[in-house]
Amino acid sequence: MLSQFPAEIGSRIVFAVCAALVLAGTLIVGASPLAAALAWGLAALLFNAPWRVSHFIGERWPPRTSSENVLATLPESSPAAPARVVFLAHYDSKSQWLPTGVRVALVTAGAGLSAILALLGLAAAIGFPHLLQAIGAWPLAISIFALVVGLLLNFSGNRSPGALDNGSAVGVLLELARSWRPRADAPLEVVWVATGSEEVELDGARHLLRTHADWWEEKPTLLINLESVGAGSHLYLAGEPQALGLARAVADDMALPHASLRVLGAGMDHEPFAARGLPAVSLLGDVVRTSFALHSSRDDMRLIERSALDRAGRLASELAWHWAHLHQPAPAAESETDVVVAVERATDAVTADIG
Repeated sequence: MLSQFPAEIGSRIVFAVCAALVLAGTLIVGASPLAAALAWGLAALLFNAPWRVSHFIGERWPPRTSSENVLATLPESSPAAPARVVFLAHYDSKSQWLPTGVRVALVTAGAGLSAILALLGLAAAIGFPHLLQAIGAWPLAISIFALVVGLLLNFSGNRSPGALDNGSAVGVLLELARSWRPRADAPLEVVWVATGSEEVELDGARHLLRTHADWWEEKPTLLINLESVGAGSHLYLAGEPQALGLARAVADDMALPHASLRVLGAGMDHEPFAARGLPAVSLLGDVVRTSFALHSSRDDMRLIERSALDRAGRLASELAWHWAHLHQPAPAAESETDVVVAVERATDAVTADIG
């Protein structure tokens, strides 16, 4: 059982705090522009906080729901291999009143307007009040209040088919497992994980990290998260810097169109791992173009493109084998005795030919 309090109630508390900070800054800016700037700056930071800190607000409070991770290995897996890859995809989905693209836009706009207010307040504090006076604090504050109302009303439901988010990735995960074959030249331990409750504060990924953090201590381990991979003509990549760099290099070698992705107002299952500096990367389809369908009833099979599924599967597979090759032990150096014996044998062979 896990708590939905952070996602359904905690996030709304954070957004309400943002609105309160904006209001407080607007009311005190005439008397203390520096304090107003601090309040507005904190609001800008908190707009993205529901996907960062609200997990810690009431983890055991109702409402609650049940969820499980599904973890599997194949008979051909090599536990003694020098490297490990964890393929991951979340199997849960949800609907919201606002599709993902709209929610992200509201969060980005709220954070941006709050940051503008903070900069104007700071300018007023150091002797340039005319900038804030020309624009006015209240028009910006009222715009932020309207954004907060939209986010507060963004209730979750179960009306999305979830074909792209994240049925497409689960399908690729299953096909990778079905077609996976070991390679003698690159022993690799492979673990397959379908996480639940990604849509509830990435809780499935957090649980996986809590219960299997020792994987990253035992041997070089790379987490490859498949997220909404079934649409678009190119891939988006996000993750821990070194793992992201490796994924981009492999995609370049394969001539696969790709771009990095950083977004406010949303989270991905690689993030708890990347936050600890562990190698973890997310492979995504064109979630920008399809963002206004995600978390809505329009997320159905009409969005799915076979070429996108194939592209994501090939990159995930090649990235895993690249990781395996990077972490194979170097060949043992020949001892001095072995070298002497080899030289003597070569000399004997030359002498015999001359004779």
